Amino acid sequence: MKKWILEEKEFKAKTALAYEGLFTLGSGYLHTRGSLEENVGHDPQNITAPKQPVANASNFDHAATVVVSHWGTYVPGVFARHPYMNEEIVNLPYFLGIAPTVAGEKLDVLESEISDYKRELNMKTASIERSLVWHTAEGDVKVKFERFISGVRTHLSVQRATFTAANETKITIKSGIDADVRTNGEDHFIEYGSLEGGALRSKVEQISDNAVKSTVQTNINKVFGTGDDTIYTVAETIADSAKWQYQPEDRRGFFVAEFTIPAGGTLVIEKRAAVTTSRDLHCHCGLDPQSPEQILSDAKALTYDQLFEEHKAYWAERWEKSDVDIESSEEEDDSQEAVRSSIFHLLRCHVAGDSRVAIDAKGTAGDLYYGRFFWDTEIYLVPFFLYTDPERAKTLVDFRIQTLDGARKNAAKLGYRGARFPWESDHKGNDCCPAMNWQYRDHEVHITADVVYAFAHYAANTGEEYLKDPKTAETIVETARYWIDRIDWREGDDYPSLLGVMGPDEYTALTSNNAYTNYMVKFALKLAAKYGKFGGATNEEITEFTKVAEKLPIVRSPKNKDLIMQCEEFDSFAEPQFDKIWKDRTKHFAIFAPQERLYRSKCLKQADVLMLLYLFINEFTDAEIKAAWDYYLQYTTHDSSLSRGAHAVLASRIGLEQEAWDMFQGCKGQDLNVENGGAAEGIHIAGCGMNWQMVVFGVAGILNALQSDTFTLNPHLPKQWKKVSFPFVWKGQSLFVTLESGKTTVENKSDKAIEVVVAGKKAAIAAGKEEVF
Repeated sequence: MKKWILEEKEFKAKTALAYEGLFTLGSGYLHTRGSLEENVGHDPQNITAPKQPVANASNFDHAATVVVSHWGTYVPGVFARHPYMNEEIVNLPYFLGIAPTVAGEKLDVLESEISDYKRELNMKTASIERSLVWHTAEGDVKVKFERFISGVRTHLSVQRATFTAANETKITIKSGIDADVRTNGEDHFIEYGSLEGGALRSKVEQISDNAVKSTVQTNINKVFGTGDDTIYTVAETIADSAKWQYQPEDRRGFFVAEFTIPAGGTLVIEKRAAVTTSRDLHCHCGLDPQSPEQILSDAKALTYDQLFEEHKAYWAERWEKSDVDIESSEEEDDSQEAVRSSIFHLLRCHVAGDSRVAIDAKGTAGDLYYGRFFWDTEIYLVPFFLYTDPERAKTLVDFRIQTLDGARKNAAKLGYRGARFPWESDHKGNDCCPAMNWQYRDHEVHITADVVYAFAHYAANTGEEYLKDPKTAETIVETARYWIDRIDWREGDDYPSLLGVMGPDEYTALTSNNAYTNYMVKFALKLAAKYGKFGGATNEEITEFTKVAEKLPIVRSPKNKDLIMQCEEFDSFAEPQFDKIWKDRTKHFAIFAPQERLYRSKCLKQADVLMLLYLFINEFTDAEIKAAWDYYLQYTTHDSSLSRGAHAVLASRIGLEQEAWDMFQGCKGQDLNVENGGAAEGIHIAGCGMNWQMVVFGVAGILNALQSDTFTLNPHLPKQWKKVSFPFVWKGQSLFVTLESGKTTVENKSDKAIEVVVAGKKAAIAAGKEEVF
């Protein structure tokens, strides 16, 4: 059971924010950071000081107005306007608060005298439990807090607080809703442009003897046509024989009651909260919208334990489809916890049946990156769902179809035909990257081709009909029209070029014929030529798509034909002078080097050519991979958390076992690294997806459905592991793969036979049978 538990053994101000992010709970629809119930540290949550953009996205100033705690309550798709950062996800009213007071002392783990502190995130049951002994003036009180957000009733949060007193103790409980919260320093519940205290769009009111209701409306963005969502939150606090007194405060509402706990006795407080939004009225997910009052009423007859049991059963089903079980040879190896926590947050983040949203870059666990959607969706997140729960993968790829109109507007704004997907997208497909970050907004254009790659990847594992669907095909064609306008034909060249491009490596800007981008665009244009007739392309357009796809160059080194150049200019850039400039390798290189130096030097933020080779690993030779590895690794800073994953898989492919392990180690535990910030600003959700890919595509050596028509794997089990096993869905058939030293077992859990290739050996596995290789 230990491998299912993430534990905070001691509360420290330094690590509090990191645990808040790491212990985020969610149902897909509703998410809450792992803040403590009693609001530790007196950190104000209502300081209005809107965050401003910075020029270098790898050198954010993460200084916050809150030191120990930052509340976060999020519903994906609820966006509003930020004065400097465009659209952002909105931090919603906080309902988790349960504050006990004894003898005039409010519980505060930083100021109160406590012992035996322990907090656990149980990933198997998606729940948090915290216990401690509070040494009060009236004697010791054992305190236990429990909570979960129901996976079955996705709008419902359930909490329980238990207080056991050694002596007779009078205790006061304060519980309610605090709607006076901020998102990146912005108050989204006043009219946009008004000063604090003006045009308030927030109301908190008592609606029963033990229930308080918050109604807030987000500010309106008339330019993007977004905002103006209404969010309803109802919280009810339950205790036997409680005489609650309602205590209204500015934009807050609380119930307060005093209890006497007899010596050796126990007080149990239960709190249930339900959240709904006006967006629910427009969800095409097959569910009828309900009010928060109705949600609470429907659960009223069920006890905490009964609600928890149905929630646990739901999570057991999710884990059965997706868990990776690792048996390590080394006791101190935390690979299991790292991979399992990654899967936990991937499962938590996905909104079932709702293609109006994807998964934001911080896993709906913090304000950083503003709840927006990046290429992370297509490259890092889709594969996990595609091979564990394909139906959920469909909502992620369909998200881009839902936001096609926004992509069209983005293209038209720049004078192009077709559709140009934004680097930072809100739920409408609006380009939200601020003007100060123009280099990413205007030049990191590969995202538009990444979208088409994900369409093809999804179809490869689920069926070609997806690409023939008129909506999918139309989206593919519209991106192709954009690329035809975006290319240049330079004088004297008989081939087209993509100029002024930034590839995945964000330290190399405004380059010519970036290999990753060009290869992705070639792929997308070929797909548009093949399926264009289903999406409205003319014969002339299809001919043009084919011509450009064939002629768009992939630049190679004149010194070594196996070496693909990142761009035309790369070999002429200055040496990065790492030894002279990079004084502390535990920090990002960008902290020591100004942006102008980054842009003129051979320094990579993350894998670029190697990312290309990873995604199309079947189309390149080991010699080509090794040439790129030898050339680019020396220049790669790994300043991006996404860098090492592709390196790990490629190292496994070319037999660099130690390098593969080292890259895995450098990537897998970024959210678990609480001493250095970890998930303080939110979960590295793309890294979570990459952790799964490193095991499945790296250690197991599985070729994805774009790379092979037959289920193929070439295992590379690390010497540090005894065994690894996981479920895998291949073209509608459920498999279970187990790797051990010198042995691979593939179980066919489907109702028909399947052809497989394991380490070069072909076999047919009958339905319900397994084969050992």
